[in-house]
Amino acid sequence: MPPKRPLTLGDIIEVYCSKCRLNLDASVAAIIDGNVVKVMCRTCGNEVPNKAPVDPKLKKDKALERLMKMRAKKSEGPKMAVPSPESPAVAVRKLWDDLTASADPRRAKVYDLHRSYAVNDVLLHKQFGMGVVHARDQDGELNVLFRDGFERIASDQPVDE
Repeated sequence: MPPKRPLTLGDIIEVYCSKCRLNLDASVAAIIDGNVVKVMCRTCGNEVPNKAPVDPKLKKDKALERLMKMRAKKSEGPKMAVPSPESPAVAVRKLWDDLTASADPRRAKVYDLHRSYAVNDVLLHKQFGMGVVHARDQDGELNVLFRDGFERIASDQPVDE
């Protein structure tokens, strides 16, 4: 076996490209004291520090370990209470589901502060989404049932000119 010659500029070696995040061939771009310091990836063309190729199985195992830690941390977070079937939130959601089951969102009125609405009108609100007018008082205030609950919104407001 012939003796191994030292690396020179332009030689092709296998490295881990930190830009491509893959083991690829690269050309030697910088050598200091006989050690390859920088290489130029032949795939992306970027000059990156010389890093030895990474074992794909080891990389996969580390990624899996990181994922498992994130899942464990997420499951340790604050627990959300499941509402009981008798809770008001469940009753409001059921009422909303019943009222909007036959509603066609394409026929819903887009909410406008200056517009007048009647009870049982379906409207689309920019912030709250689709809702059904549940009640209306003398001042033009509407009590509207949205998916997340009731909201009071104004209507019949005069247009400022």
